[in-house]
Amino acid sequence: MKNLRELPLGIYEKAVCNRLSWQEKLTLAKQSGFDCLEMSVDATPQRMNRLYDTQTVHQVCGAIETTGVPIRTMALTALRQYPLGSEDDSVRDKALELVRKAVDLAVPCGIGVIHLAGYDEHGDRCNARTAQRFRDGIRAGVEYAAPRGITLAIETMDTPFMGSCRNIMALCRELDDALQCYVDVGNLTASGLDVQAELSAAAGSIAGVHLKDTRPGVYRDILFGDGTVDFDACLQALKNVGYQGTMIAEMWSYDDPAFHSNLKKAGAFLREKLAKY
Repeated sequence: MKNLRELPLGIYEKAVCNRLSWQEKLTLAKQSGFDCLEMSVDATPQRMNRLYDTQTVHQVCGAIETTGVPIRTMALTALRQYPLGSEDDSVRDKALELVRKAVDLAVPCGIGVIHLAGYDEHGDRCNARTAQRFRDGIRAGVEYAAPRGITLAIETMDTPFMGSCRNIMALCRELDDALQCYVDVGNLTASGLDVQAELSAAAGSIAGVHLKDTRPGVYRDILFGDGTVDFDACLQALKNVGYQGTMIAEMWSYDDPAFHSNLKKAGAFLREKLAKY
């Protein structure tokens, strides 16, 4: 079993400006001290359209071959806007289509894990029926992804529905463990949960990890070292459960090139923490 410091450490695609080419993004990731990049597919036209553009696979695979930097994971956050549990059939049908398209893109690009935004609906639109439609939608996604060698996982989110490893694991067990858990230690911390207990609950079923600093109730845009996440405790808990996958530093540049100066700092911060484990 490898130590955590030997595992791949990647950077979230949204930490770099989207107007860069794939080759430029992967090169910047390498120069900033990361081993890989996590692809983002949100609901913006440019990112969502990559699921339908026949040139995407050619561009991505060419950039990977040129730089030697792989893309191991994909964040399908477009499901925030197209929740899998929606009672609007047109929205839910779009969500199911996005999952299938994401799988179809992942296969030729060598992406092994797709993590999904775990929203059945939003706010007062959530109810028992949206929760059931979400579970049915996840089941349909797993049935499409698994035969194609792609692992689907639900990320621990910022809402109670799928905000804990325990809730996600209940659904994993419903699906005979064909589904996995994607742990965001920042979200768990910001929600006030016991990160070590949550990781223990998901032991053996963690497909990926987001490393992100947060504060209570503040889920993003906190630079590493400026928040309240106890990274030492989180990493020790990951080591205790025998985690052997990819870890991704989650950050957002909002397409400001000046933000790129933070990437090396983030990489150095996390490498220093990981060196102990």
